[in-house]
Amino acid sequence: MKKWQKILLTIGIALGVALLVNWSILKLFGQESSERAEHSFMGILLLMAYSYLVKDKIETHFHPIKFFLIALIPCYGGTVFPDLDITILGIGAHRNPIFHSCLSYAIFFFIRMPYNPVVSVVIMGYGIGLASHLWWDVVDFGDVRWIPDSFYDRIWLGVNGLICLIPFDMVRERITKKLFR
Repeated sequence: MKKWQKILLTIGIALGVALLVNWSILKLFGQESSERAEHSFMGILLLMAYSYLVKDKIETHFHPIKFFLIALIPCYGGTVFPDLDITILGIGAHRNPIFHSCLSYAIFFFIRMPYNPVVSVVIMGYGIGLASHLWWDVVDFGDVRWIPDSFYDRIWLGVNGLICLIPFDMVRERITKKLFR
């Protein structure tokens, strides 16, 4: 089998696994909304890519499949969290910049102590799901409340989504090493 055929086969299998996992997660949580299915599917795809691409760079000591399995449910939680603004504040406040930002992800990382690799993977899974939600809103022309102009809305969502992919444990460790040399 040629290299490009192996790559296509791997992508096809990964896509099939993502669809099956997404369907299972939606059934588990009783979700039937097409928007929810889109957000969770994108979250699972991003989690799969993240698990593979940064497997040697994150300091979690987990194999990519184990990382994926530990982070899966928190990833789903991250895809759901931004839409809680509808439940809490009403549809008129949907996509407000507090819920549609990296704020909750950063709070999770900076309030938990002491370091625990499993907790870090759980929080990173949440961040990956949150990032996928924010990025899907960029594609889906999400209008962030209180930010004028759709260009700035997309910048807000895109940058906050990018921040959600930063493993803050690495940032904290580097800062600690520089402060306490």
